[in-house]
Amino acid sequence: MSNTIGNQTAAYRQGLVLGLTMAEIMLLLVFCLLIAVGVALANERAKLDDAVVRLQKVESAATIAAADKALAEPIKRNPRLVELVRRAAASGSQREIDQFWRHLVESDDIVVGMERQGMERTALKEQSNTLAKLQQMLRNGIDPDKAAKGAALASAIDESATANAAATLTPQQVIALIEKGLSTATSNTSGTGGHNWPPIINLSEAAGYYFAVGSADLTPDFGWELRTVVVERLLAIAEAFDVDVIEVIGHTDEQAVATRASNLDRNLPAVTSGLSDAAVLQWSDNAGLGLARALAVVKVLAADVRLKNFRILPLSAAQLIGTDGKLTRWDGQGDVRERRRIEIRTRKSI
Repeated sequence: MSNTIGNQTAAYRQGLVLGLTMAEIMLLLVFCLLIAVGVALANERAKLDDAVVRLQKVESAATIAAADKALAEPIKRNPRLVELVRRAAASGSQREIDQFWRHLVESDDIVVGMERQGMERTALKEQSNTLAKLQQMLRNGIDPDKAAKGAALASAIDESATANAAATLTPQQVIALIEKGLSTATSNTSGTGGHNWPPIINLSEAAGYYFAVGSADLTPDFGWELRTVVVERLLAIAEAFDVDVIEVIGHTDEQAVATRASNLDRNLPAVTSGLSDAAVLQWSDNAGLGLARALAVVKVLAADVRLKNFRILPLSAAQLIGTDGKLTRWDGQGDVRERRRIEIRTRKSI
């Protein structure tokens, strides 16, 4: 009985060992299969990545080809560029090819720069002979701007006076025509257009146009110049520039005026209407002195019948505007004869 139990126990143990061994074998088989599948998947992933890389290279090559085609199309339409590209490629020298493209890019930059200054590409092509002449003028030391101004000046003077009438012009009329020609020349060459401003008549103490010290009384010589030379010049300017308003501006230097009461507010209406003389005016500052002196000049001009159709206006700039036409710096210069002056400007009425 004991032998039977022992045999059964041994058989059980053998079966158990065999079962465990079979389970281990199955696990090993499954593990091997998983390894094989992983290797296969890795190979397929590598193939896929390689295909993606090749596809990207193809797309990049297509993009470059399209860009090259877009660049080549304008070149193909220009026989000269085609020939230049062929020569550069035939040379086989990378240095010559780089130099060719560098020259091409620089040329385009030059053209773009000229376009920004208002020159069109068609004009560059059609007016190449004119540009070459300008370059030759520059090499010969000729300033194109001055040449253009000279031509415009001659044209403006020719338009203003015929050959038959030139012999009868007065010196003042000739001066006015030249000044108009200069204004026209400057306007034409600058390209700004607009009105050609008539010249300013400057009558300064430094040039011999005196008032009595600290007063608005004209010296005899100053009055004679106003009635003769100045009136004739105003008439010539009016004829050349078609103006009908005369503005007389009184300027002073920075010397302080002696303190006294001013009667300008009370007496100006009578003086401007001609009922009183400018000598009755009293002022307490340079603004008043400049206005009184302008009124003294206006009185002389308004009395001339040749100027009866003009509107003559008195103005004062006091010590505010220097001889350079800019606001003064209040540097306390004091006695400056050039700044003690009368300026006469003309314009067209509105």
